Amino acid sequence: MARSGVPSTRLKPPELQEQPGSASSERRFRRISAWLLWFFALQGELGVIWDREWHAHVGRDQFWTPPHMLMYSGVAGAGLLALLVVLLDTIRYRRAIAGVNDKTTIQVFKIFHAPLGAVVTGFGALIGLIAAPLDNYWHELYGIDVALWAPFHMMGVIGGLIGMLGIIYLFAAEAAIERAKGSAVWRLLGLNFFEWGALLTMVTLLNFTLTGFLMFPVVDLGPLQISTYPLPLIMCGAFCFVAALRLTYRPGVATLMTLILVMHTLVVELFVPWAIRTAVAEQGLAFRDPNDIPVFRWDYALLPFLFIVSVLIFDGIALWYRRRGEPSKILQGVKKAGLLGMLITLPAVPLTMYILRSYSIYAPIFLPRPGLEIPMALWIGAIAGTAITTLLAGFLGGMLGSEFGDIWRWNTR
Repeated sequence: MARSGVPSTRLKPPELQEQPGSASSERRFRRISAWLLWFFALQGELGVIWDREWHAHVGRDQFWTPPHMLMYSGVAGAGLLALLVVLLDTIRYRRAIAGVNDKTTIQVFKIFHAPLGAVVTGFGALIGLIAAPLDNYWHELYGIDVALWAPFHMMGVIGGLIGMLGIIYLFAAEAAIERAKGSAVWRLLGLNFFEWGALLTMVTLLNFTLTGFLMFPVVDLGPLQISTYPLPLIMCGAFCFVAALRLTYRPGVATLMTLILVMHTLVVELFVPWAIRTAVAEQGLAFRDPNDIPVFRWDYALLPFLFIVSVLIFDGIALWYRRRGEPSKILQGVKKAGLLGMLITLPAVPLTMYILRSYSIYAPIFLPRPGLEIPMALWIGAIAGTAITTLLAGFLGGMLGSEFGDIWRWNTR
């Protein structure tokens, strides 16, 4: 098991005592690795979105489809790079290289010493790679499955989420080390290079969550069905925005992330339909429905605007704290962060339904079955239950965002 508690105070034998000198080579190695891992995460996320649309428009007649190759090469690249970081830092730790010590690494299985982020990312990539052959076997048994809620789809999703959290750990640790040094560093909009890396990874995480919209199961109450797709959007949004504010203490980061997310989804929506049409033409394939050819949709490109009102509230509160001279108290405490996380549900849910209103008949949360009468008691229970569940999702996301944001603010491992 990985231990990330208080560093050991025991004296090391002379051969393991850290050598004097600059830790710049270690810092450079970790920072380059973090940016490369983010690139692989971006590649894998793009592959996931492409694969979702490929399943819907083309089908799945083999494992080695173009989106699969893009997606799994990204996962494999991240896994191999994380493994390389673990192995090299273990060697550097045992050689007592400057910057590789108990304050900047964790011990894993009593053998390895490596940055916490690299270990977490490696395990996430491993889960994703294990899910690949199992998912292929599932498809061989049950055929095409466009739904995200299949067992090994969820296993791959969990692996991807874990991997991206690990990359945020890597960037945040480097940002914390820079703050501790107190030296002047390059900044843009008040954020240093590594805080930008953490925020961009959170944007990737948000877009990864958007991938599953309208693909989650519905709750069947007989004459009435209830869509569950807003729950992960709300939880992930609250988590990322609260965590970003606690990590940086900077008002405006939530709005900044939303605008970057809009640009990201715009580029993705420009690429994916074109890539599907091009790959189908090059390989001589046929669409499942000749009347349903993938094209650019503003619905998906503008979907991140579901957060716009929420992030303005978030950043307004953060600005109020900063003007009072209390930047460290921005959303401090899990209860306060959880309650603010609940606010994301109030504007976000109706905005989501409005943006997706022409995208699918499943965009509304409540889906009455045609020709069936719905008792008033069922309506009241469904609305109350949905409201409570959605608010709890926002509360949980905000609470977790506060906890992780505080860890990322101070963790140097």
